[in-house]
Amino acid sequence: MNADPILAPHRSIRLFSPKPLPDGTLERLVAEAQRAPTDATGQMYSFVRILDRGRRQRIAVLSGEQQHVLDAAEFLVACADTHRLTRVLELHGRAPGDYPATGLHFAVIDATLATQRLIDAAEAIGLGTVCIGGILNGVEELVELLALPRGVLPLFGLCLGWPGEEPVARPRVALASVLHADAYRDLTTAEAAADVAAMAPITRSGDWPAVLARYFAAGGTMEAREPALRRALDRQGFAWR
Repeated sequence: MNADPILAPHRSIRLFSPKPLPDGTLERLVAEAQRAPTDATGQMYSFVRILDRGRRQRIAVLSGEQQHVLDAAEFLVACADTHRLTRVLELHGRAPGDYPATGLHFAVIDATLATQRLIDAAEAIGLGTVCIGGILNGVEELVELLALPRGVLPLFGLCLGWPGEEPVARPRVALASVLHADAYRDLTTAEAAADVAAMAPITRSGDWPAVLARYFAAGGTMEAREPALRRALDRQGFAWR
């Protein structure tokens, strides 16, 4: 099998040049993002462009004091958005349905596909990007800060700008670990060990399971984020019983 790359390898950029983007560049990139696939023509996503310096500073703090949130030429918050299509239905005399789980499912997919297309377009013209999942640390405050109506949920941030560094591409687990044939297949002990070894360079300690544990094990970051996210889901209309 030929596993040569088709696209230039993606690299997350965390050091940005202060040079601004040319006028109209962001609008061109978002227009490219709009060409991404979308479920049932719904286009269930929105991007909030953060222009106000004070807002951006607060988001940087909420995200864990990430300096690149401040330094990038542009910063967007990608949102799942069922509010806009609900508004269209209501303005045309149609009662919106009740589908919080399904709405969240497709809105997250729509937002992610659109953002990935935006990233691909940005990289094609020499820009660098990095996604900021840390906005989830302050998801409830962020809903207030961005005045998000019911039906809109912030998912992640996106820094955009001219790269100020040339990082190497990071490793990934084996292709066979993510590509299944006909049915899901659990990793063998040997395959898991090989993935751990392959991912070792991604961390200073060489201990990838320790990195995973910090986020995903009992008492980790994901558990800490869970209560606030559930409250935000409830407030924004995406909770279900």
